Amino acid sequence: MSSALVLSSPSMLQVSASPKALAAAAAENQSSLKPIVGNVSVVAHRGASAYAPEHTLEAYRQAIQMKADYVEFDLQMTKDGRLVVLHDETLNRTTNAQQVYPDRSPWAVKDFTLEEIRRLDAGSWFNEAYPEAADKHYAGLLVPTLEEAIEFVKQAQKGKVGLYIETKAPDVYPGMEEKLIAALSRYDLIDNGDVILQSFSEESLRKLKTLAPELPRVQLYSAAMLKDKDVYAEFKRISEYATGVGPTKSVLVPKLIDAAHRNGLIVHPYTVNTQDEMVSLLSLGVDGMFTNNSDLMAELLKKPYISHGTASGDVTDSSAVLWARANKESDIQFEISKDPSFTAPTVRKNERAAAERDYTVQVKVDGLSADTTYYYRAKALPGQYTVSGSFHTAPKKGSQKPLTFVWGGDTGGQGEIPPFKAFQAMAALNPDFFLFSGDTIYADNQTPSVPNPPSDSVPDFWAKYKENRTDAGLRSLLQKTSTYAIWDDHEVINDFSGPFEPLTPFGLQAFKDYWPVSAERSSMDKLYHAYSWGNTMDLIILNNRGYRAPNAAPDGPDKTMLGEEQLNWLFDQLEHSDAAVKLVATSVPISIPTGKAGARDGWANGEAGDLTGFETEFRKISDFIVQKEIKNVVFVTTDTHFAEVIQYDPSGDGIADYRELVSGPIGAGRGMPGKLDPTFGPERLYAEGGFFNFGACRIDPEHKKFTVEIRDESGKVHFSQTFPLE
Repeated sequence: MSSALVLSSPSMLQVSASPKALAAAAAENQSSLKPIVGNVSVVAHRGASAYAPEHTLEAYRQAIQMKADYVEFDLQMTKDGRLVVLHDETLNRTTNAQQVYPDRSPWAVKDFTLEEIRRLDAGSWFNEAYPEAADKHYAGLLVPTLEEAIEFVKQAQKGKVGLYIETKAPDVYPGMEEKLIAALSRYDLIDNGDVILQSFSEESLRKLKTLAPELPRVQLYSAAMLKDKDVYAEFKRISEYATGVGPTKSVLVPKLIDAAHRNGLIVHPYTVNTQDEMVSLLSLGVDGMFTNNSDLMAELLKKPYISHGTASGDVTDSSAVLWARANKESDIQFEISKDPSFTAPTVRKNERAAAERDYTVQVKVDGLSADTTYYYRAKALPGQYTVSGSFHTAPKKGSQKPLTFVWGGDTGGQGEIPPFKAFQAMAALNPDFFLFSGDTIYADNQTPSVPNPPSDSVPDFWAKYKENRTDAGLRSLLQKTSTYAIWDDHEVINDFSGPFEPLTPFGLQAFKDYWPVSAERSSMDKLYHAYSWGNTMDLIILNNRGYRAPNAAPDGPDKTMLGEEQLNWLFDQLEHSDAAVKLVATSVPISIPTGKAGARDGWANGEAGDLTGFETEFRKISDFIVQKEIKNVVFVTTDTHFAEVIQYDPSGDGIADYRELVSGPIGAGRGMPGKLDPTFGPERLYAEGGFFNFGACRIDPEHKKFTVEIRDESGKVHFSQTFPLE
């Protein structure tokens, strides 16, 4: 097998589409995680309710000034049958009803006439509750009638702002729907207006469909209403009478968006008040959202913004690679500083986000101080929305400092898609770095981003990475610490051999686009590289995919997983490392048989008579470690979908020569441990399956200890053992 990577062979598919073609393909890809409307709607929740008393004409005026697309009206009905705009069924929260009518508890709207309600002050409460936004002119504002609200909005923007009207508690107010439709008819808004109707009440929406089938209707959902429901079945059912869904933001996940969009339903979550939350939901593909802060969302939609978080990676003692993605073509500006407030001198770097890389950028920052925490922030110019992160540089070569890292993989497969809990538990450990050990996506599995797998175009692969980046925990971990990302099979297609798989170039481009990978690793597409953490640890990253022979080929001296050049490089790294721990990141296990009979995917052959593993090549590695007496070699991987800790005694002298640490899955099918291949003398120290998990390691060079833990997705320790460092 040639030692050169064969990804650029003329016989292979090439990724050479123009930026325009790639952008068009991305726009047309099969993902449901994108809006099904032309423009994402800004819905002013109770008006500009962060700045003025909710459901007053002043709140509507400010919302219109802030470029909201819709102003929301919540309807209640008075004792004398008039529709008024008010959120609560009672008057005491947002008016002075208790003072004016002290003996009429509980101050229900239905118990008051319109004339009585008109005596109330609907503005002063806001000045008391929110003194930072108080205005003396708010005192004395009135509760508007539906007609007053319609006339005000129509006059203020001459029909450019739509009305988003909710029937609140319609079971309390018989005839509410008929009165609403009659009012809309009088103002010629049924056929000639921009009106959306909404309700938590299915009965009310069905009635509204009968009364005015022309108007769109949105079924609102609380978290309790969707608990334990199959959203696909639920949204198919409601599509008989609804044209959209309005879920609380807490339940927004890819499956909900997919279920809605596949049933032709728009998605307008509530109530979203920070730009971080807005960007998070925009990454899921919502069609609009309710917000108290219309100005923040309108500003976000008007300019480019960082759409899927930031990341840092491939950190050394003097450099790091920074990553970010914009939602459109723009210049992304990075600022880097030792000071989290960025008041100290900062380094600024700009990089153009363009279509041919799906608007992702990477910049390398050099000249950094060793063993130092750095802070960075990124924004897509001329936008002002900023995303921040941090990383810690490696100690200088020769120094020995304690080290904590986490590792894991298998994310987004077999129907398990965001959100993933494990990333939050990883971040809570404050690791020095995160080793993402492969299967960072499942490009060949069905998910909302690629409902018709396998991914067979670069935009499909991009969509998979974006889908996993909708996970808030993953974004948080990537922004909190640095990452060394490696690929395995599902970054392309199950059990692939890079030189022989036509999809390899597509998967490789997307992997390099979406992970902060240094030029040293990405040049020549080699992906293998070594990183030192002082003299505490040398991290030796292998590329187990790009050079491998077909899995079905018989094992023997000519069968390779690494290629001659990479194998010799590995020997050199092991022999000349003076670090306390030599950590070899391999994306496939040693003695756990993977793949299938007749086409093994890991090093092991497995069953007797099935000689299709890569044991001949690994024996060279094993013999090299033993013969050179290289101490404290640890192989770390995922891939198997269960956790296992194994030590090896290939010489049979009763002394462990190297160890293997296996974790996972973070979010994929959960497997169970099986029989180990005996070739290299494995001793199973721990094995457990059937749960989501990750690994954590602590190296204490001063006390010559190496501790490994397997933790479940909540952070609970299932296994812990400390090994002495020889």
